[in-house]
This record gives sequence, C-alpha cells and structure tokens, in this order.
Amino acid sequence: MRRRELQHVILEVGRRFNLKEVFIIGSAAILATMPEPPEGALTMTRDVDIIPPGDDDERLADQISFVLGEASPFDEEYGYHAQGVSSKMPTYAPRNWQSRTIDLRIDVYVGRCMEPNDLVLSKLGAGREKDLDFAQAAARLNLIDQEILLERLKTVQTAEEHAGLIARRIAILFR
Repeated sequence: MRRRELQHVILEVGRRFNLKEVFIIGSAAILATMPEPPEGALTMTRDVDIIPPGDDDERLADQISFVLGEASPFDEEYGYHAQGVSSKMPTYAPRNWQSRTIDLRIDVYVGRCMEPNDLVLSKLGAGREKDLDFAQAAARLNLIDQEILLERLKTVQTAEEHAGLIARRIAILFR
C-alpha cells in the first residue's frame, strides 16, 4: 500500500458513508508518518483497517467491509480495500492511543492514523510473523522509540506474562 491509496480509501469511506473522520489502525496507518516507505514489510498490506467513530454496534464497520472490502467491486478495480473493524480493536493498543493519532486530511475528510509507537506495540502484542516483520522494519527506520514502547506497554490491558513477552520482543527490536 502507498499513501495515495490510503488517501483514496479515506476519501471513498468519507464520501460514501458521510464520515468526516475515521480511525486508521493496522499497517496502513504508518503512511501518515512515512509517506514513501521502502518496499517491504511496511508496504505489504492491501487493506486499510477503519474504525468508524461511534459505531458501537459495528453495523457501519460491516457496511464499510461490504461496500469497499475484500473482493468488493472497489477491491477488484483498485487492488486494495477497506476493512471495517470494531471499536474494540486494536486488542493490544496502549490506553489513550486515539489521543495520539496523526491526521491525514483529504478534502474535508480526516483519517486519524495510529501513531507508530502505538501501532508497533499493538503488532508486538498480536505477534504474528507479519506483525513482527513490520515492527523490525519500523525499528530499522527509526520510526519507533524503545523507551516510549516500554512506557506505553504499562497501559496495555493484557496478562502479566503476555506483557513480559511483549517487553522481550521490544528488547529484540533494539539489539
């Protein structure tokens, strides 16, 4: 995914669903901080994870996925798509991550993109291979800070042993 593709998704979600702002989580959020990352782990995603504000019953997230999601006419035409997700996501984000987002404005629409340290911490919690690769790429490009990650880890709601695992993953990133 490239920044212009992320901007296109934000614009389409805004227009089609009359949403002036949405939260962007997942890998595509890094494009608000680094508009042109090198090819690799930071550009692998083909989807934009979107949390519509105030969508507690998740109906709007489901509609976004239906209209602009994987295998939709939009996806077929452009080769990337939106994925509506729950306000309960991301699972391993630190408390108050929404207050640290980086705005990406397109016309009158705003994508509130997850800040890189919050994004990587969430990915380290999930721990899938692609998430760990993403975290390593972000560390190599100096997009994240070890002290910030460790401080914010204290606010992640997870079991103590899982927090320990995340802390070890952070240490590995900065060896």
